[in-house]
Amino acid sequence: MIKKNSRCSCSVNNISDINNINDSIRIIGIDPGSIYTGWGILDSVQFGRKIKLVSVGLIDAKKYSYPNNLALIFNELKQIIEEYRPAIMVIESVFLGLNPSSLIKLSQARGAICLLSSLYGISLKEYAPRYIKKNVAGYGGADKEAVRRMVYNFIKELNDIDVAGNIENGKNCGKDAKPLNNNVSDALSAAICCATDMSNYV
Repeated sequence: MIKKNSRCSCSVNNISDINNINDSIRIIGIDPGSIYTGWGILDSVQFGRKIKLVSVGLIDAKKYSYPNNLALIFNELKQIIEEYRPAIMVIESVFLGLNPSSLIKLSQARGAICLLSSLYGISLKEYAPRYIKKNVAGYGGADKEAVRRMVYNFIKELNDIDVAGNIENGKNCGKDAKPLNNNVSDALSAAICCATDMSNYV
């Protein structure tokens, strides 16, 4: 885990409970992978007009073979969900251009994540990669570097210099932390996309 920060309180844990413009909805964006799984949590306030960064992290399963890697991803995300209690989970829809082997591994990780959303009653949202890129970077064909740069700028505007700086230069955020790599950036971009698109779900 890279950063844990519970300073942002979430007043609503289910979309249907929203009854006030100042209610906040907690969103977790996840970028699944069989080796690295990035995650980022935001609070969306006033239907996305205000966004607060809550926490980000990276699950490193490279030392684990199948199916132990899936168990690690499942258990780590389970702990994160129980701690932060998100109301919405956001992932990218599957890109069918992947080779069969990569597609199978990605689908297995996605399955573990989707199971968690069902077990904890979390609303699951899927966005096409091009839609997220267009929402965050302004162009559906943006590369990962462009998306990472826009996520960096977005987090910097939230005045979270620690996280923004580490997204920019890939340094660690603590003694045992992993760099904020593209997996974390992609997870945050999915959460940002959902937060700014909030009016579609209320």
